[in-house]
Amino acid sequence: MVGDARDAPPSGARMDRRRMAAQLPEEHRRRQRLAFVVISISLLIVTAIIVAGYVMIFVLPPRQLVVRVGEVSYTRGDMVKLLRLRQATLQATGQNISNSDDVFEALQLIVENEMIAQAAPRLGISVTREQVDAQIRSVMTPSEAESLGKTEAQVQREFEERYRQYLNLTQVSKDEHRELVRKSILRELVRQFIGDSVPAVDEQVYLHRMLMTASDEVDVMQTRYADAIAFDKSPEYLRAVFKALAREFSSDAETVQAGGDVGWVPLGVIEDYEQRFFELEPGELSELTPNFDNPQQFYFFMVSEHSDSRPLSAQNMDTLKTRALQTWLNEERANHDIYAVFNSEIYGWVFEELRINTMITPTPAPTPFLPGL
Repeated sequence: MVGDARDAPPSGARMDRRRMAAQLPEEHRRRQRLAFVVISISLLIVTAIIVAGYVMIFVLPPRQLVVRVGEVSYTRGDMVKLLRLRQATLQATGQNISNSDDVFEALQLIVENEMIAQAAPRLGISVTREQVDAQIRSVMTPSEAESLGKTEAQVQREFEERYRQYLNLTQVSKDEHRELVRKSILRELVRQFIGDSVPAVDEQVYLHRMLMTASDEVDVMQTRYADAIAFDKSPEYLRAVFKALAREFSSDAETVQAGGDVGWVPLGVIEDYEQRFFELEPGELSELTPNFDNPQQFYFFMVSEHSDSRPLSAQNMDTLKTRALQTWLNEERANHDIYAVFNSEIYGWVFEELRINTMITPTPAPTPFLPGL
């Protein structure tokens, strides 16, 4: 018994061991809580980074300002929607948005259509809901041939399905699309209103042209033309001579089948070149005129007839109305506070959005008439 008492640890030591044993679970729990806090904070930081990245990549860019006309602002997202509508229009004819011109034209169209929308009340011009409905239905409703043997209810369902497919294709809401259609109709109404100033009868020339290159037999063509018209400069004869030479020497794909015949042209229709031909005497061949679209080529112009007063063709009238609208828009800019920002970063983002959109090829749907798209 005595030996056992000597071998037993002191009572104080036993108390310390019990205290340490009791403290171990508490220390473990503290470490667990600390680890949990560290992991939670790390997860919050990672989540915050992911959310911030998502917001910066997908949320903020579409909302960033691109154009402001007065108090009305347009974002990158608005521009992409307009381009998707244009893209749908081009795809219907087997084309696609492929260069910066389409993007800049969309930006210009946003500015112009907003200017028109703000100026329209001053001109007494407006668009009704019924006009918008009629415009959409005129394109989306099945044709008479497609509607044969179908009830009105069936035709209505097809219309609704086509319209739904179109909105899905362009990723534009119904309200957004209707607003774009409204502005396109408004643009056309203002174009017709401004176009009333275009005279129905005006001075015109009967124009012919030939497209050649430096490697072509230019001297031979000029010599043969001069010899052929030396004694006869009647309109009919001039046209016949030029037609024969154009079919032999011209590489102008637009007019070669017609023998270089452009037709009656008033001032303002071919603005880039009219100073080279409008004052020509009948039968006179113009000086060599560089082709602005291809410096390796050049034109020769000839006028076979001149009229001081001749009714405009429907095509020329339409062109001059569009030119009149553009002149009015250029003058109208002075009445608006316009701000626009467009740089390479925005350009790249817009094209990336369109590229993503074109990776999907949905069922083709009709495209509502949107002037300029």
